[in-house]
Amino acid sequence: MVPSCASEPREALSLSGFTYTWPGALTPGLDGVDLRLRPGECVWLGGPSGSGKTTLLRAIAGVLPEAGRREGRLRVEGERPALLFQNVETQLLCTTVRDEVAFGLELRGIPTRDREQRVSIALDAIGLAALLNRPVGDLSAGEKQRVVLAALLALEPGLLLLDEPSSQLDAPGRRSLVACLGALKRRGHAVLLADHVFAPYAELADRCVGLKEGRLVAMEVPSEQRAATGELPPPAGGEAALAIEGLLVRDAAGRELLRDVSLVIAPGERVHVYGANGSGKTTLLRAAAGLLQPARGRVRTAGLRPSAAVPLVGRVGMLFQNPERNLFERNVQEEVAFALRRMGWPRRRIEARVAEVLDRCALSQLRERSPLRLSFGEQHRVALASVLAPAPAVLLLDEPFAGLDLESRHRLLEMLAGEQRRRGIAIVVASHDELPASGWAHRRLELAGGALTHA
Repeated sequence: MVPSCASEPREALSLSGFTYTWPGALTPGLDGVDLRLRPGECVWLGGPSGSGKTTLLRAIAGVLPEAGRREGRLRVEGERPALLFQNVETQLLCTTVRDEVAFGLELRGIPTRDREQRVSIALDAIGLAALLNRPVGDLSAGEKQRVVLAALLALEPGLLLLDEPSSQLDAPGRRSLVACLGALKRRGHAVLLADHVFAPYAELADRCVGLKEGRLVAMEVPSEQRAATGELPPPAGGEAALAIEGLLVRDAAGRELLRDVSLVIAPGERVHVYGANGSGKTTLLRAAAGLLQPARGRVRTAGLRPSAAVPLVGRVGMLFQNPERNLFERNVQEEVAFALRRMGWPRRRIEARVAEVLDRCALSQLRERSPLRLSFGEQHRVALASVLAPAPAVLLLDEPFAGLDLESRHRLLEMLAGEQRRRGIAIVVASHDELPASGWAHRRLELAGGALTHA
C-alpha cells in the first residue's frame, strides 16, 4: 500500500492522568486514565456499555467538545489518528463506494493514479471490491461499516482507533478486518480498538485493558460461550401475528433484495432471522413493518395489511440498527412517551407505562438525560423502550445486540422473554451472529441472497 512508518517514535500514544468531564456533567467521563501504545502494537479495550470507551477514543482523536474540562496529559505522535465511529453513517459523505474511500486521499492531495490504487487495495482487503461503483445508500449497515473501514485503512494512519468495529460485521467481515489490522501492525502502525467481543482479536491483540466508570481497570477477557435458557413456552394459537406470502422486493437499480419470501409467525412466537451482511434481513423487517412497498407479494402484520392508509402505530414496534434513527426527543422520559402521546393515551396512564418500561429496561436513572448524549448501547436500550411502550403485538428487532456487552445481551433476551410471556407478543430478532442464549427462539431462519430458508 504505502511505505511503512519511518523513524518510529518511542510511543504512538501517551496518556497520563487524563481526565475529561462532559459539559454540564457532575462526574468525569474519564477519570485519571494512564495508557501508552507503541508503534506496531494492538490494544483491545473492553468494558460495559457506558463505561467511557467511546469518550476515550474521541479524546484521543481530538473530537470531544472543547467546552468539557480536561486534566492530565494526552500526546499522539505524528498525524491525527483515524477514528471509526460506532455510528458509521455519520462518516459517510459521498454517493458511491469508490468516492467514499477516495475522499480522504483526495483531501490529502494524493495523485489520482496512486489514489485509485489505494482505493482498489483497501476495498479488496476488506472484501468489498465487487461494490466499487455501488451507491452507498443501497448498502446494508455492515457493508457501510466496511466501506468506512476501507476509507480509513487507505489512509494508512499511524494510529487507528476503532469503536465497536465488529458490531455490524458478519464472520467473513471480521476475518477481513483482522487480516487488515495485522498487516498494519507489521508495518509499524498502532491500533486501539474498543469492542465487547474479544475472540476475533485473540491472535491480534498484544494487550487487553478495560474501562469501568471512566477508570482504567484490570480486564478479564469476556466469555464467548452461549448460555442456555429455561423452558420455552409454546406460541399461542389464533390468527397469525405476521404473514408474508411470495414477497419480492427490488432496489432502485432493479436488483432483487428479497425473492419469493413466505413466512408465518404465530402470536407469542420468538423467531431468529440469521444472515450475513447484505442478505436482506433489514429489508425483510422493513417490509413487515410496512416501511417499504414490495414489487410483488402480500404482507399482513398484526391482522392488518400495512399501507399509508392503515398505520401500524402501537401494533408493530421496530428497532432500527442505528438507534439514533429512533431518537429525537429532549430527554429519555419524553422519548419513551412519544408514541403513547401520539396514540392519545391519558397523561396518568402514560406516566405509569413509561415508569414501568424504564424500570424494565434499566433506564430509570437516565430518564432526564438527553438520548443523544448517551452511549451507543444505552441509546439502543432507550430506542427499545420506546418501541416496547405501546405494547405492540409484533416486535421487530434489527441487530439489537450492537453496542451491548455480553451480560447486557443476556439481560435483553430475558426482558424480551418476559414481555412475550406477559403479553403474547411475537418477536423477530434479525442478526448476523448467533443468539447469545441457545434455545431462546422457537425457530431459526436463515436469509442468504434474499432467499429465506426454513429450519
